[in-house]
Amino acid sequence: MCEPTPGLAIADLKNKVIAVGAIDSPQATLIPLAYLGRNGLSPGADFSVQRHDVLCGKHGDHIGGERQAAAALSSGTADAACMIESNYALFQSEGLLRPGTTRVLASTPLYDHCNLTAGPAADQLEDFRRLLLEMSYEDPEVRPLFDLEGLKAWREARLKGYGELEAAVDELGFYDKNGNIISADYPYR
Repeated sequence: MCEPTPGLAIADLKNKVIAVGAIDSPQATLIPLAYLGRNGLSPGADFSVQRHDVLCGKHGDHIGGERQAAAALSSGTADAACMIESNYALFQSEGLLRPGTTRVLASTPLYDHCNLTAGPAADQLEDFRRLLLEMSYEDPEVRPLFDLEGLKAWREARLKGYGELEAAVDELGFYDKNGNIISADYPYR
């Protein structure tokens, strides 16, 4: 989360406009809004949420929404914006956020955000797993694939690391216990 006024604290975002990514973006909406809630600011009650719904319905990364949130911060139509660290750096390098005009106000705890899941009918999974794990970021042919995901390496599967996202969707009432989207604002059913 970044903001343009040096010296602000999270509590100073009360009654402000906070730009976020797409409604279903874990990193630019769900986790940051839950984080603010845990720090005493209720979305929609203590501050206005300015959503940027780009590529919604994919339940994943939406750089377009983060880019629009950064543009809202840059133009002054938002007082703060939520985005991942690598996109913040990218937007500065592109000139969307002029270096020195914004700063990181807060960072959420680390979390896992991507996985590849296959059903029992899939075959050749071991070969595919091996190919992924053997990929090197140093290989110029595959580097664009890593860059698309913001990764430097594929890792072995694990179930830990999703607690922050699980807590966020529970706190915000995004899913029910069966994994169905119940958020009243979600238009992509």
